Amino acid sequence: MTRFATTELETLLQRPTRRLLTGQDRRAFAGRRVLITGAGGSIGSALARQVAACGPSRLTLVDHSEFNLFQVERELLDRFRSLVVDPVLADVTRGALLGQACRAARPHVVYHAAAYKHVTMTERAVCAAVAVNVLGTARALRAARDVGARFVLISSDKAAAPRSVMGATKRLAELVVTREASAAFRPIVVRFGNVLGSSGSVLTIMRERIRAGRPVPVTDPDATRYFMTADEAVSLVMKTDLLGRGGETYWLDMGEPVRLGDLVDRLMSLEQAAGHPPVGLEIIGLRPGEKLREELTDQGLAMCPTRHRRVWVARQARSGDETIARALGRLRRFVATGDALAALEQMSAVVPEFVPSADALSRARGQSLQVRRASPARAVRTA
Repeated sequence: MTRFATTELETLLQRPTRRLLTGQDRRAFAGRRVLITGAGGSIGSALARQVAACGPSRLTLVDHSEFNLFQVERELLDRFRSLVVDPVLADVTRGALLGQACRAARPHVVYHAAAYKHVTMTERAVCAAVAVNVLGTARALRAARDVGARFVLISSDKAAAPRSVMGATKRLAELVVTREASAAFRPIVVRFGNVLGSSGSVLTIMRERIRAGRPVPVTDPDATRYFMTADEAVSLVMKTDLLGRGGETYWLDMGEPVRLGDLVDRLMSLEQAAGHPPVGLEIIGLRPGEKLREELTDQGLAMCPTRHRRVWVARQARSGDETIARALGRLRRFVATGDALAALEQMSAVVPEFVPSADALSRARGQSLQVRRASPARAVRTA
């Protein structure tokens, strides 16, 4: 993957990157046991590096990708020779494996970074997105609660007024997490925007196209997005673990949203300075599920300051336990039978602000029709 230097990221953001963790914060993680799901991904691996640098007593890394898990384990052991690393090759949709990993590790905190994050991909794969982002979160939450660990869900600004399957699944995951808050268990949600330069991110794709001499694809030059670096995102996740009481949603002050056309211009300037000739733009328009302007919050949430001036918090109203429990039960059945349309309709019911795209609805209908034709009796029983 093409990596971006800190100075390049600051040029693109037009602001300095922010370090949230203090020496005292880092000392708070020394000697702790930490478990990270999705540890081989962009956020999960960045989180693993920062936690490892704090001197935990044990770091358990869970990921379904053998290659990514091997890579992050090797990197950490090369850099931190005395670190105890436990790689766990497991899928978060397998609750028994997660429970086993938590019982073996006895973590103080579980950071849940495992998710399907690409908007266009999840529009085409509703059941897969629900299985990982919603049901996987519920299983990870239960595994953490059963061993008395704290739990931090890494969410997305796309959960605000969701227009995509990805955003709706992350919003429902938030509801699943915040409803479990109690005096004995303090799960926390962290929302942030796009991570600049992460695997598969818009910036990485743009740089690859420029260096290949091909036009840069842009959905809409006037579209705006909130951006932050992986280090900023990860330090926010760790900071919330120290700040949070339970049941809250946290945001990082990411400054003003960035216009995509301006981001492309800045990247073009950087690449030309590095000797790469300019290329043209390819305006492709907003794809299904994408917004012109991203938001950080809605659902009537008011962001309030915390002890850290760049971190904001809101306490969400709890959803009815029975409503969420029923939705999870139905979604498990729909995912098991591959009934994408029923899963999409159930998400719309429990996340009423979610408006599915026409493309997602059309694809879900086609997938469900195939399932029901193949097994009509089973489809009737699960409808």
